Amino acid sequence: MKGRIILVIGTIFLFAFLSGLLGYVTMGGPDLETAYHEGNVEITQKSSAGEVPHTIEVKNSGQRPVRVKTGTILRSETSGDLVTAEDAEVAPESSAEVLAYSLEPERRTMKGSDLEPAGTVPSLMQDVISSSNPENPQEAFRTQLMIWVLARGDDLNIYRGEVYATVKWRDMRFYQLRDNITAVKSEIASEYGLTEDQLNEVNINSSLLNRSQSPFKIFSMLEGLKNRFGAIP
Repeated sequence: MKGRIILVIGTIFLFAFLSGLLGYVTMGGPDLETAYHEGNVEITQKSSAGEVPHTIEVKNSGQRPVRVKTGTILRSETSGDLVTAEDAEVAPESSAEVLAYSLEPERRTMKGSDLEPAGTVPSLMQDVISSSNPENPQEAFRTQLMIWVLARGDDLNIYRGEVYATVKWRDMRFYQLRDNITAVKSEIASEYGLTEDQLNEVNINSSLLNRSQSPFKIFSMLEGLKNRFGAIP
């Protein structure tokens, strides 16, 4: 029985590796940050403060396709930072719209702001983003709250910046937002095995967020296999 489970898990990881390799070979071209520093890309926020998710425009003036990867940080001197919510490919000499989330809850985003790629978010936060569907309004809003909770922990201020703009855009009440934040905190704690104290103290620079998410996925898969095949001897 153990051998069957190990074989299944090994197959899953092999499939994931081959899928990633095939995607890289198929898409080709530089990633967003490389293309930006080569001077071939312009990135502009198209959405207004408070929208979830946000929309950015990536304009590729180069001769090769540009790969946009989920979890890429987009910084701005005049607007709140964003993080890409999906993978995309921008064809040569063309532009494409890409969905993104707010990364700085205390800073209001601004439509028309120029953005610059600046690395990627920590692995745990990236897992949260990759596990959601930004085109689903409810999922997108839930994911946005998760990002803010992980980015600021107990220091999250719901009465300013992008959070305030989101409440107004959605015509919500602040007590409703607090209830939603409480719910996503419980979801994060359950999914990633975090304590209440850890969630209160976490921020985007915490080493806690750099831990690999894979153990959580492995435990989840083991539990599913256990339920399917019965107890492991």
